[in-house]
Amino acid sequence: MKFWQVKNKYEEPNSFFKEKRIRSYISLVLILIISYITARLIGFDLILIFKNFSKAVIRFLDLYIPPNFLDIKDLIEAMWVTIILCITAGTIGTFLAYAAALGMSKTTGKIKPLRIVLRALSTFLRNVPASIWAIVLLMAFWFGEFLALLVMTIGTFSFNARLFSDMIDETNKHSLEALDSVGANYWQIVFQGIVPETLPTSISWSLFSVETNIRSSTIIGMLAG
Repeated sequence: MKFWQVKNKYEEPNSFFKEKRIRSYISLVLILIISYITARLIGFDLILIFKNFSKAVIRFLDLYIPPNFLDIKDLIEAMWVTIILCITAGTIGTFLAYAAALGMSKTTGKIKPLRIVLRALSTFLRNVPASIWAIVLLMAFWFGEFLALLVMTIGTFSFNARLFSDMIDETNKHSLEALDSVGANYWQIVFQGIVPETLPTSISWSLFSVETNIRSSTIIGMLAG
């Protein structure tokens, strides 16, 4: 190997990082240009926001300071109803999601067309935001607690179904084969092999779904009453 070949060999990493740095700068400039053009098109003015910030603070203090506790009982009651709805929707959605996951999983889903349909349904429901479901279902069920319960149940189901399905696929295959070798039927394998292994993680994700429902209840309440 020649001397200049060795030199060029060690210069390659530097040229690579230099080229990567240039690409990063170009990308940053393009993002700033696109952001500026978009802001001009929608009428967004950052300078105007800073100019009127003091007025916004004064208006906020006038409206909310001191706080009004006259309707505190109604607020506590509404908060309690919200928590109950979130827990109920999380529970119903979790059970439905686990049942669907058994049909979606390659380990337990014996009917291929049903597995494809359930997976497509779960993907579709998950990709539609809760606010859109609230608007769509509002025309059918009108305002009320049932609409909020239905929207949050759909959200919990769509999120957990695919998650539980992948979790079932990752269960220990040796324990399932052992149950099958001693003559266990389908449901015995499910309840004796799959459910015990996936139950702790399922409970954790169910609690996370309840937390997600509580966060989603704000926008759902604004749209669905």
